[in-house]
Amino acid sequence: MIFTGGTIGSTAGSEYIGIDRDKPYKLIEAYRSRYGRTPDIDTLEPVSMLSENSNGRSISAITDCVSTHIDEGYDGIIVTHGTDTIQYTAAALGYALGNCCTPVCLVSSDRPIEDPDANGLVNLHAAFQFIRTQAGRGVWVVYRNRGESTTRIHRATRLLAHQTASASLYSLNDSHFGVMDDDGTFTPNADHKELPDETGPLGSIALPHICRNIMRIVPYPGMIYPDVPGDVHYIIHESYHSGTVCTASATYRSFFDQMYARRIRVYMTGTARGDAYESTGAYGDMHIRPVPDIAPAALYMKLWMAECAGMNADSMIHLSLGGDVTG
Repeated sequence: MIFTGGTIGSTAGSEYIGIDRDKPYKLIEAYRSRYGRTPDIDTLEPVSMLSENSNGRSISAITDCVSTHIDEGYDGIIVTHGTDTIQYTAAALGYALGNCCTPVCLVSSDRPIEDPDANGLVNLHAAFQFIRTQAGRGVWVVYRNRGESTTRIHRATRLLAHQTASASLYSLNDSHFGVMDDDGTFTPNADHKELPDETGPLGSIALPHICRNIMRIVPYPGMIYPDVPGDVHYIIHESYHSGTVCTASATYRSFFDQMYARRIRVYMTGTARGDAYESTGAYGDMHIRPVPDIAPAALYMKLWMAECAGMNADSMIHLSLGGDVTG
């Protein structure tokens, strides 16, 4: 078990929820009180932080720790993590290790574990059971949404961003791997599709504190496109749910022309293969490169890691790695 902080490693004080240095051991004891004995475990704590404070260096510290111990004969590795940024650390681990490694399960809690309504112990129990049943290899996020009776097992590279004011986690296109019930029975998702790794795992890559070379843009009606700093190499442009953005505005088209003139690649997420709306037909003229069937957070981490590794992004972002491509 690798502890990194987050709500699952925090305690509610008189004013705020904060990191509790003794919480890793309290978590294990709370688990034993509810479920009985744990498997034999070793513990490590490479970082201890609230996950909203995540940055490139903390993500690298976690991937370094997991990568160092992945081939030491463990049945599995569990990483406790905060819910706010679990999508990013999970994707980094998925890209670092690929689909064929010893199972790595990230678990978190929507509330401090002392709260009787918290899902942290349920998530941890499902992770232990998933590893015990040997239901899958690679990197996973194990999480039960509020109001559900089973715990979802997600590919680490498929998580969508949280909805506002919600701690629920979902996979892109609802493509979670399966569910684990309280009795330890795993049921695969019949609609889950997965390609084998089409490129080798990236390994643990030293990320800088701040990502200066990638900008992310989210569309909304009447938006003003931002000024783009000179050190940006890529733009990840999210779309509306139908894979569309406004292509009727000459002002917006001018922005994409400027990016093309500056040799800044613009990748569009939220698109899918097959039928598309008429407005998407303008993407080619606007020098927009659709990247279908991949979660925006995962694409961001894939680009960031590839850039830091000196790889050609265009040659690898469309290749499935860690189960990221859902189509």
